[in-house]
Amino acid sequence: MALKILVLSTTNSTLGPMAQGFLDYYSSKKTKVISAGLKPLPINEMTLKVMDSLGIPVEQSRKSFEDIEEITFDYIFTFSRKANDLAVKTAKRAQIFHLDMDNLDEVNGTNKEVKQAFKASRKELQNYCIEFAENHLQKKIKKD
Repeated sequence: MALKILVLSTTNSTLGPMAQGFLDYYSSKKTKVISAGLKPLPINEMTLKVMDSLGIPVEQSRKSFEDIEEITFDYIFTFSRKANDLAVKTAKRAQIFHLDMDNLDEVNGTNKEVKQAFKASRKELQNYCIEFAENHLQKKIKKD
């Protein structure tokens, strides 16, 4: 039976798609990774740019929480307090991982400053997903 992983965030426009991309990349083909938002927004263009620069695609067909709330997941990743609270209330048997990160939807500044903020968050997420894959999916990841 395939593992099911949910990446749940508020807008699912920045951190959620990045985490889904990394988890898809570092897991086996049998693992199903779904990204959902409580109040979904379109994917942030900078999310697409920083992930594309690594050659890791992000899922374009993301979901809203209502679309997936009846699915039983093995693991749930959250990035906002609101998403984590909902996961704790509704998870049937999933192990929940919460990573408190800055909301990239609210990053302001020059294009260079915004890109640096996205790259820093991407690196933190990548390391987190590698550690998860090694510890929970028994995957050995070659680090750059």
